[in-house]
Amino acid sequence: MIPILAVIPILAVQDAVAGGAPVWLALLEVGGVIAAVIIGGHYLLCPVLRLVAATEIRELFTATGLLIVIGTALLMYAVGVSMALGAFMAGLLLADSEYRHELEADIEPFKGLLLGLFFISVGMSVNLDLVASATGAVIGATALLLVVKGLVLYALGRMWKLSMLSAKDMACVLPQGGEFAFVIFTTAVAAGVLPQQTSDFLIVVVSLSMALTPLIGLGNDAVTKKVIKTPDPQFETPPEDEGHVIIAGFGRFGQIVGRILAARRIPFTALDISAAQVDFVKKYGNKIYYGDASRLDLLRAAKAHEARAFVLAIDDVEASLATAELVRKHFPRLEIYARARNR
Repeated sequence: MIPILAVIPILAVQDAVAGGAPVWLALLEVGGVIAAVIIGGHYLLCPVLRLVAATEIRELFTATGLLIVIGTALLMYAVGVSMALGAFMAGLLLADSEYRHELEADIEPFKGLLLGLFFISVGMSVNLDLVASATGAVIGATALLLVVKGLVLYALGRMWKLSMLSAKDMACVLPQGGEFAFVIFTTAVAAGVLPQQTSDFLIVVVSLSMALTPLIGLGNDAVTKKVIKTPDPQFETPPEDEGHVIIAGFGRFGQIVGRILAARRIPFTALDISAAQVDFVKKYGNKIYYGDASRLDLLRAAKAHEARAFVLAIDDVEASLATAELVRKHFPRLEIYARARNR
């Protein structure tokens, strides 16, 4: 998505400049801005979030994350690059920091609402009159999209050593156009690169492909079950232990557990509420994330429902008991290994 959003302003500049300005100059400008945002965000983002985390004010943490996204989008727009590209890059930078679990937990209440508004706006932009007036063209373009993308996915699956059945299933599950297409079409129309009529047609095609994909998947499952009969197993297959371990509290005791897990090559997610501890431990190459393990939304962001075990190594006794009660209540199947200080 990033290359496409970066090319759109280049095409717009090329059309707007009389005499045809060299494309490499516009490409160099856009590339320089993107590189500046990535490099600057990599070196400045963590110190800023570290200062905010030290205040232990949850609302300030959320506001800072939103400010970073909006500021990056406005900066990109000021130099002629899409705001959507700026927001997308800011999200990538935030997701690459050690504070991503805390940020994900903070924006969780807004995610469903904003995602719903996005698809509502997309649905309202679908030109139903175009469906009625150009039914044949819409059906033909939708079928072409599904078939071509399905064949490409099948070829990629076979290239990556998937079986014919697995490659076929992937091609039948993911042949639709993605939701990023709506962002790209809107950005292209705003930049004057794509006519509004063409954008309306493409939005209808992508929307119809998304609506048909579940039906294609159901049909594929029905055909597969009839053609390929799975033999009854000769023994009971044990469950696969691929879940990670969550370590709540990454002090001296938590680090000992983390080293043992790392030696056994068992993946783990370490959480600690102290920003200073997170910064200190990260200097030695450990994977640790800032966050309060007694928060339900943070545990869900850390995928506690998929975890293999929960190691409770929080120093504060009351916080440790509260976390244990929360995990036992909302994740009853998750095994808890708690550090006991006394009887």
